[in-house]
Amino acid sequence: MRLRQALASAGIGTALAFGALTAPAQAAPAGHDAHVNLYVDGRVVASASFISVGDRFEVTKKSSYGGRPYLDYKYIRKDGTLQEGTHWGVSDIGYTMKFDHNFGEGRKVAFRLCVQNTLGWDDCTDDEDGQWEIGYA
Repeated sequence: MRLRQALASAGIGTALAFGALTAPAQAAPAGHDAHVNLYVDGRVVASASFISVGDRFEVTKKSSYGGRPYLDYKYIRKDGTLQEGTHWGVSDIGYTMKFDHNFGEGRKVAFRLCVQNTLGWDDCTDDEDGQWEIGYA
């Protein structure tokens, strides 16, 4: 129950948390990269990737829109506990920040990309459908 409450308070619904992040009954494909672009007014303002070799996230600002880009991630460890965090990019256009992890092999990793907004809510890749991008360690 604590895990469900933690996910709910973090803005991830039960369907995503337990459908997208829990281990499937079959062996998961190891080594599945994932990439996402954040679009605002039809242009790419930031991009992020999960690279399975080395369990690495990358965050890049692509335009002068908004402030710093950041990536939120969620991962359920083999023991069932939640690992989550935020990685901040820099405001320099075109500069890629890299963040290494050591996730369990074949485990799902969910992430979303956002850009700081000085007025109102930050723009994020999950705004419309509530789904986070999924990669496999």
